[in-house]
Amino acid sequence: MATPIGNLEDISYRALRTLREVDLIAAEHVPPARLLLTHFEISTPVEPYHDHGGDPARLVERLLNGDSVALICDAGTPGVSDPGRHLVAAAAEADIRAVPIPGPASAIALWSVSGIDHVAVWLRGFLPRRAGARRTALSEIAALDHPTLCFESPHRLSNTLSEIAALMPDAQLVIGRELTKLHEQVWRGRAADAARAFPEPRGEFTLLISPAASEPEPWSDEQIAAALKTEAERGLSRAAAARAVAQASGRPRRDVYRLWPTHDSANAEHDYPN
Repeated sequence: MATPIGNLEDISYRALRTLREVDLIAAEHVPPARLLLTHFEISTPVEPYHDHGGDPARLVERLLNGDSVALICDAGTPGVSDPGRHLVAAAAEADIRAVPIPGPASAIALWSVSGIDHVAVWLRGFLPRRAGARRTALSEIAALDHPTLCFESPHRLSNTLSEIAALMPDAQLVIGRELTKLHEQVWRGRAADAARAFPEPRGEFTLLISPAASEPEPWSDEQIAAALKTEAERGLSRAAAARAVAQASGRPRRDVYRLWPTHDSANAEHDYPN
């Protein structure tokens, strides 16, 4: 179940009811979970569960015996760049239904206020910790034709922003810091300027990276000739065909005109374009 990413008022009535009614709450870390539960006066037992130290088999056994368990992480949704995927997989294997209880998500929150005009966005999650793997991931992001959402810690943000600027300086970034919290900030600008905007990073960061649109490859002479032939078969004159193909290909009309199929050159109109 999703828990607030900052502002406790973002929790849903359904989530509060579920936290009160279940037999056990499995939490990524117990202290943050207790703060949330204390705030809403919930006394359900809590025990730790995380991917590298939790025991999914024991919790699955409790579920098979009729107990109900709510899985939460420190903030946001467990299993989405947060611990929990192994427990969900173990429950599915035991034919136990996992019920999603949605709620706040920093990626969706940032996307909703980004202002980008794009219907497709890739959720990358946390970038790799190691520099080499991180640069590889950023190179993959730079090659995409749609924006990417990812998360980064304040300790690695400066290096990450410098690497983004080196790979794609003209990329447009939208950076959310401490979303839904008291010091919430949304920054927009070029990748080359981002590192200077956060000289001493603090808080939780979500990044929306939009690589700069690449210039289309110019048409080859062969493509130009084939297009001219098609236009000629449609009945266009040499000048009209050259004009249409030049507009479509981005090549100068004078160059396109000279590529008119040679077998038609004897019958070509002498109407050289201006």
